Amino acid sequence: MTPSGGDRHLDESDQDWVTQAVLRYQGPLILYAQRILGEAELARARDVVQDTFLKLCRASREQVDGHLAAWLYMVCRRAALDIRRKERRMTLITDDTAASFSAADAGPALLIEQAESAENVMRSVRQLPENQREVVVLKFAHNLSYKEIAQVTGHSVGNVGFLLHTALKALRQHPSLAE
Repeated sequence: MTPSGGDRHLDESDQDWVTQAVLRYQGPLILYAQRILGEAELARARDVVQDTFLKLCRASREQVDGHLAAWLYMVCRRAALDIRRKERRMTLITDDTAASFSAADAGPALLIEQAESAENVMRSVRQLPENQREVVVLKFAHNLSYKEIAQVTGHSVGNVGFLLHTALKALRQHPSLAE
């Protein structure tokens, strides 16, 4: 499941496939890489995602087809973690950034309510252990399946389920979410 190293020529079908993958996954992957690298690292997150898609172009379609989302997230995660390890820092997305993802055409009261809810959730999620936090983000922010999360993180599918269960139980018991 790792990308191959050599350059290869993409035929028209593969070009369309890569284009569709970029259209579908570029935004979510940038957010994912940014969460790993830190909010202030948008440019680096974009670089990581660009590199991820270059690796997709170099990979054989047969190697990736059937688990494209998991493959993309895994490659993106590895690249972002490599950068983070080199710099020895990590910050989750801030409450202000989470609030900015609200619908632009919603009324002011709804925007305030959504921002407060997002702030409470993000505060609670930040308190989870890193492995639980990561599976929660992959599941709920990126809509990956347990199997895809397992492929991305290297955990077993059962362990992903356990981590999610434990995280959700902890989140349900968190005082700021009980209001």
